This record gives sequence, structure tokens and C-alpha cells, in this order.
Amino acid sequence: MSWNGDVVIDLDSHVVERADRFYGDYIDPAYRERYQQLCEAVAQQAKAGHRYSLFGSRTSVIEPIETGRPLGVRDTFGLTRRSGMEGGRLAFPPGRTEALPPIRAEASWDVKVRIEDMDRAQVDVGVLYPTHVSSYCALRDGEFENALYRAYHRWVADFCAQAPTRLTWTIVANMRDVAAGVAEIKHWANDGNLAGIYISPQAPDGKLLDSPHLYPLYEVAQDLDLPVLAHGGTARPPYGPGTFDLDGAWFLLHSFSNPWAGMAALGALIGGGVFDRFRSLRAAIIETGGGWLPLALDRLDTHYIMSPAHVPNLGRLPREVLAEGRYFHAIDTWERSVEFCVEELGEDLWLFATDWPHGDTAWPESVQQITDRPRLTETARRKLLGENALRLCPRLKPIADVHRAPRRPR
Repeated sequence: MSWNGDVVIDLDSHVVERADRFYGDYIDPAYRERYQQLCEAVAQQAKAGHRYSLFGSRTSVIEPIETGRPLGVRDTFGLTRRSGMEGGRLAFPPGRTEALPPIRAEASWDVKVRIEDMDRAQVDVGVLYPTHVSSYCALRDGEFENALYRAYHRWVADFCAQAPTRLTWTIVANMRDVAAGVAEIKHWANDGNLAGIYISPQAPDGKLLDSPHLYPLYEVAQDLDLPVLAHGGTARPPYGPGTFDLDGAWFLLHSFSNPWAGMAALGALIGGGVFDRFRSLRAAIIETGGGWLPLALDRLDTHYIMSPAHVPNLGRLPREVLAEGRYFHAIDTWERSVEFCVEELGEDLWLFATDWPHGDTAWPESVQQITDRPRLTETARRKLLGENALRLCPRLKPIADVHRAPRRPR
């Protein structure tokens, strides 16, 4: 079909949601007044000449934070801001001589545009994540937080239902009010386009993914055969490692905070014994890069041998946990280390992930960036582009079967 008769599944595509524009028909009536207050704050933000931002910048309406300081500049007087990644069309990979085509913002709300642009990129199925929804945990009003999750889930389920053989979605688990998160997952459990459970690489209030308060989320994921998908996010709640250690410098925050968060998430899941406690749980780490994983496993293995008392729930080397086949990892298609990573850790855990339509994507060349790798075998390409995603997310199999071309007998 899209590539050599095999289905291509993008395990990290996005909608860039606007709470003020998307949720009007989906918010619970009891929270409409609070919702209108949020919309008014966004309107005032725009009136002041600022970009839409609920979190992650100095002008955010819910939780402002400095993320725009240029390195080498000590005082900015409010004149700099978080990057809009304006140079992204020339960056993936570095050294390109021609810019990639513009990304159409309409792909976040117009299904026709989205499918056209997926076709252009040779992607059959997209697994959709929101851009900022997991940061609703910054709200002081936990009930309004839950209401916004519900509104987003209703909106995205309707969005995907317009193209049910092309678009699937991830449900955002409330990691602060876990009981509410579990109830919401169960509510949507029978939706045919639900692919997995979105969690952040860390929980609110400084907790990591080994925290026992998250066990009910892992249990419901296991019971419903849904994967847990830990997805990164830069300098927004729940804040990851490094957010407050890099002095508001965007160059460092966006370069390193997601990989750093991914390392902590990997270590907490494995070292905390989560895979041992939940014996059929599948999990993946998304949008943190992939080139760091071989290094991280070397260090985790040595520290398991050196300091076993600090991982009392872990009974074997961390890389042996990965070898069981229940952990998966998204790698950016433009990373120079793709072939090395596959050679070092095998073909069976890597996921094709584009991050489209965000600014740091190689769309529409992402598939080609994988298929043109001379050291990847055809089997490795097939697994990376889709087969591994189907093992991680078995609910995608009926959708994938629609796209898979029949193979001729040899």
C-alpha cells in the first residue's frame, strides 16, 4: 500500500488543539461558565498581541514560565519568547539544501486536509496525540481539569470518526486524580478508534512512573489490552527533569529536556519493577528521540549490577526486560543513528514517529528517510514502519488490514 504493499503507521502524529475553539460543543454544561472564563483569558492574550499559550511561555494564561532566553543573553526584558521553530523546514535533517514544504495548520481541524497530507507523506494510519492537554494538571480546580479532558476526548473521538480507517486517538489519563483517569478510560474503552493511553513521562508533584499511585492506570491498561504511551513535552506541566535547571534557555530546553525525561521514564518503569508487577502490560516512550537508548541501557545495566539494593523490584538486567518484547520506543526518522540503534537493540522495538504537524518534523519525507537507509533490511523497514506498532497497539490491526495489499504467492 503506502510502502511496498505494507501498512505505514505514524505512532506520533498530533492535533494542535485550541481549547477556546474546539471545546464549545463538548464541555459539560456545569463547567460552561469556567470554560467561558478561560476563553476570555485567551481572547485577552490575543488582544495583547501574544500567541495562544496556556502553558510553557512567559505569556501563558494558566501557568507562565520563562522559556525564551537566548544563550549568552542575561537580561531579555520580556522581549524574547519561546521559539516558533520557524527554521524547522530546513532542519530535518541538518544540511538540507531545499526547505521542506509548508505545514498546513488546518490538518488539526479539517479532516480532508489531514488525509490529503497523510497521503502525501505515504502514511496510512495516524495515532493522534494532543499538544497541550496533559498540562491541564496545572489547574488548581481538579474537577475543571477532568471536564477539559472529557471535552477533548469527545472532540477527538468525533474528529477521528470522520475517517475511521485513517485516524486513531489516545486517551489522556489524569495522573493526578487517578481514579477519575481510570473511570474515563473505562468510559471510552469500546471506542473502535482508541489506540492507547497517553501519559506524561513523569507524574505531577514530582512523582516518577514507578509511583504506586499510578498502579491503577497500569492495571486498567493491562486489563483492556491498551498500551501505555509516555509522550514528552517541553517545559510544560507536569514538568520534566531539567525544566528549572536550564535557566529558561530554549536552545537547551528543546534540545535536551525530552530525552532527559525519556531516560527518567525508562529507568522508572524498568527499575521500579512495573513490567514485573504487570506481566502483560505494554508500554512505549514517544517523542524523546531514540539515539540515547543504547547508551541509557548500558548505564542502567551497570547500575543494576553495581547497586541492586536500589532497585529491589527488578530481578534482571534492564536490557533483559526490553528483550521480552513489551517495551517499544519511537525514533525520529531524521536521526543519524537510526541504523546503529536497530543494529544495537534489534528490529522489534522501534516505532515510526513523525511528530507532524509540529514544527520539528520531516514531513512529508519521513517514510523516505527510513526506506532510503542502506543498512536497514527490508524486514527492519517493514517492522519500523508498521509491524511493531501493531504489536504495541493490537487494536490497530483491523484498521491496518483495510490498507494492507494482498501478497502474491511466490
